[in-house]
Amino acid sequence: MKFFFHIRDIDGYERDEDGVELPSLSAAINEANDAAREMVAELVMQSEEIDGRAFEIANEDGEIVRTVAFRDVIKLD
Repeated sequence: MKFFFHIRDIDGYERDEDGVELPSLSAAINEANDAAREMVAELVMQSEEIDGRAFEIANEDGEIVRTVAFRDVIKLD
């Protein structure tokens, strides 16, 4: 299955035109979580805002099947 990881942020929308072959939606969600954590670390180092940023995971039909908000991948406890 092919999944696309579009990025929504406070300034707009960046569309993933290439996509990635993954075995399941669960694998796509894990991929988005990992990538979001890496991006959050970089944003923190640059003193940038995290809130309002998210991956929108789309399937091959272009349907958004899950949204992974960057703030949701941070563990504060």
